[in-house]
This record gives sequence, structure tokens and C-alpha cells, in this order.
Amino acid sequence: MSAHFLVHTAFLALATFLAYFWVSSPVLSTYTVQLIAALILLYFGTAWALRRHRTTRRTVISIDLVILTITILLLVTSTGGLTSPLFFGIYFLLFAVAMLFETEATLVLTGILIIYLILLPSTNLSDIGHLAELVAVLMITPLAIFTGHQHELNLEEKKKSHTLSHNLTHEETDTLLFLSLNLKTTLTRAIDTLSIILPTTTFANKANLTRLYQDLKVLYKSAGELEKTIDHETDQ
Repeated sequence: MSAHFLVHTAFLALATFLAYFWVSSPVLSTYTVQLIAALILLYFGTAWALRRHRTTRRTVISIDLVILTITILLLVTSTGGLTSPLFFGIYFLLFAVAMLFETEATLVLTGILIIYLILLPSTNLSDIGHLAELVAVLMITPLAIFTGHQHELNLEEKKKSHTLSHNLTHEETDTLLFLSLNLKTTLTRAIDTLSIILPTTTFANKANLTRLYQDLKVLYKSAGELEKTIDHETDQ
């Protein structure tokens, strides 16, 4: 059990408890709309402050999800609980946690949300509609976890692609350096040497040297074309 899982679970449990404490208080619950507005302002304010001070991404995500959890629970509770037209916000919260936190944290959150919804005064466990909504939360959890897993795989693939692209760029650079500094230089010297030797060579060897001379010129031309091709691909 990782330390991150414990911290994330504690954050989510605390957020749920604070939301329940607020809606359970006759005095505080009358200011739910004001609290939601304050939380929205707090979200943007903390996001700006944390990013300006270069806070770690993990910390930013944790604070964002705490604010999101409280806000969604307040909205759902204040608009009817299990019969709320905003109940889909619960699903959105599960998907967000699944993509940003560990699988275990998503499972724990599901349990916490079920308990939260059951304890609401508006919940009637003898009502089929209410029971159906609770079951829906349980049923949506595997899908949220699967989506989070796919999201993580996509991120890993992007990182691998970026690393591979970076490595290929280095390999292309090395190839260009080899073509420019070694191969083409060697071919140039060989061609120059043969151009001097050919006029003075005997007839018996002249045909072979001439053929070698032509082959080297073709190879030199191919090296130049390959260099241009790699350079073009690198620019793209």
C-alpha cells in the first residue's frame, strides 16, 4: 500500500466528510449556494497560485479533486440527492479520480460515496429508484477504472513515442555526421586519386579502374541523396 494511495484516500474521505457535515447542519446548509460559489473561486485562485509557485503536479491535482468532490456532493445533495438532475456529477467525479489517482483510491471513493448517499435524509432504501441509483454508482466504477487504465496506457505510449523520436533524432544526426565527415570525405579522396592514376595506368588495368571510378562516383552521389533525405525527414 503506497503512501500516495493513503494520502489520496484521506483527501477524498475528508472532502466527503466536510460535504456531509455541511449539508447535515441546518444552519450551514442554508448557505450551500454561497459555499459552492466560494469553492469555484477557490478552485481558480488556488490553481493560479499553485502553478505560479511551481507546485508539483501531484499536489495541484490533489487539491483540485478535493474542491471538485465537495462541490459535486453539495450540488447533488442540494438538488435532490439520489433524484437530483445533477446526479451524473457523481459519475464524472469517479472518472476523474480513476484517471488521476490509483485504482484502489477509486474503489475506496465508491464505497465512501455509497455510504454518503445512504446517510442522506432524502434517501429512501425502500424506493426502487433510489436503489437503482446506488447500484448504478457501483456499476459505473469498473468502467471508470478501465477508462483510467486506458488513459494511463496512452500517457505511457506518448512518453515512449517521445523518447523514441528523441533517440531517432540523435541517430539521424549521427548518420548525417558520418555521411558528411567520413563517407563523403573518403569517397572524394578515392575519386581524386583514381582521376590521377587513370591517365598513367596500363591498358590491362585501365578498364577495371575506370569501372571502380564510376562506381565510386555513383556511391558518392547516393550518399549525397541519402544525406538530403535524412535531413528532410529530420526537419519534418
